[in-house]
Amino acid sequence: MKPVKPTKETLSRAYILQTALDLLDQISLQKFTMRKLGQKMKVSPMAVYRYFPNQGALFDGVVELIWKKALVFNPSKVNDSWQVQVIALMSQLRQTLLKHPHILPLISTHPIVTKSEFMLVEEILTKLKTKGMNVRPTTVFLINSLTVYTLGFVWAEAIEPKDGGKTDPKVMKELQDNSDLLSGLLQVLQTEQYTADQQFLMGLKAILNGWK
Repeated sequence: MKPVKPTKETLSRAYILQTALDLLDQISLQKFTMRKLGQKMKVSPMAVYRYFPNQGALFDGVVELIWKKALVFNPSKVNDSWQVQVIALMSQLRQTLLKHPHILPLISTHPIVTKSEFMLVEEILTKLKTKGMNVRPTTVFLINSLTVYTLGFVWAEAIEPKDGGKTDPKVMKELQDNSDLLSGLLQVLQTEQYTADQQFLMGLKAILNGWK
């Protein structure tokens, strides 16, 4: 969604964050600078520092924005089990990240640190608890497992391999001819028997079904 500039002369935190996300979608994290952000908004870069003390704080805000965009409960899932709702949330996170692939390095290295992010986690867990989820201190490890799995899956989907990463058809055939075990595994991959959506859901369900 293209950010709408405030009608007043002053900027707003929400507008800056949405514009920063829009800019990151265009130029990638490595090329991002506060000067370019200021140019995109037609203001001095110093104006941004009135809302964010440094670029790191701005990036924390962008990560927070991504979480808020992704982790929204689907009204059609309100009567489903907590497991089904978790699958829906992680699926939304995946789709959000696929729309903003340049954010992957940022969200992968910026843990939840803002008050709003922690409040969002509390809100989600409170709703899941009403659906039967047993929330305890170790639930944090389930959250980590789900988010890391989702991030890793999107990395594999959205980022093209560089300097290698290509399969050799001759090697693949040799492996399949000499190993029944590898033949079955490689055939599933080569024939694209399962869609990316199906593969993603298989992994999510495996994590959730094994969680006690």
